Amino acid sequence: MSDPADGGPGQTSAFVAIAVAVIMWGLAPVATRYLVLEADPLGVLAIRLLLCSACYLPALPWMGLAEVTWSRRRLAAVAGCGLVGVIGYNVPTTYGIQHLQAGFAGILLATEPLWIALLSVAVLKQRLTVPLACGLVVAFAGVVTISAGGGVAVDSSMLLGASLVPLGAFMWGLYSVAVGPLVRSLGAVRVSALTLWVGTVPLVALSVRAMMAAGQSLTATGWLVLLLYGLGPNLVGMLLWNYGLSRVPGTRAGLLLNLYPVVSVAGGVLLLGELPTVATVVGGAVVVFGLVLSQDNAVSRLLIPRR
Repeated sequence: MSDPADGGPGQTSAFVAIAVAVIMWGLAPVATRYLVLEADPLGVLAIRLLLCSACYLPALPWMGLAEVTWSRRRLAAVAGCGLVGVIGYNVPTTYGIQHLQAGFAGILLATEPLWIALLSVAVLKQRLTVPLACGLVVAFAGVVTISAGGGVAVDSSMLLGASLVPLGAFMWGLYSVAVGPLVRSLGAVRVSALTLWVGTVPLVALSVRAMMAAGQSLTATGWLVLLLYGLGPNLVGMLLWNYGLSRVPGTRAGLLLNLYPVVSVAGGVLLLGELPTVATVVGGAVVVFGLVLSQDNAVSRLLIPRR
């Protein structure tokens, strides 16, 4: 069997699969922006997560949940990860994108791998490598460039959005660091399903009115976007990403994640008619450069696929 790093059968299809997955994830802020400008953000989010949760139900009989030893610590870990990863990430991100251009939000969300790496250094005591340190500094400079030159402080709503989206990225980084032991002991499918259900159930319970309002506000196009968004990145995107990772090294796959903000900016321009400022383009390029700088082996192992 050939080593994936040396190139072999399936390499091209694997890179295509990874690229399509990244494009789907990059268009997520564009879809969110379109939906929250048309309907209630909380209702749209609850409906989307409900769709995502339903995707895992067919696999329930094969998860073997009754065979797992459910200690209090394990239950608490699943509950905590579900609340942080689903509610803690999605709620501030969705409300933040309501006040920001999709491209700008995509650039801010692209810093997630750096948050994961930084939290791994702080919480898991992993070594802070020179590439990671340089990448953090450069990426932060890019975000400052966008914020200072892009007029974020022109009105309070944009300032709110520019605060909520990084908060969501930070919460996903926290989830990614905390969920590692669960994935190793329970498996990725079990953990993905359980944490999604744990976070979705209380959110849906508290969002019934918002869901009804969103359902009435959404046009036919909005419902189509919501359906594709709910199933595409979360289901198809993950399958394509996992297929690609099974055939190419994680270091190379991780580099393709740097296309995320590029796709978000391009999607905002082409699909929403957004006009990014010069500061957004320059700052976004600096952020991508910082992400590339940080891509040593340690960081690439921390890259967690998106929702």
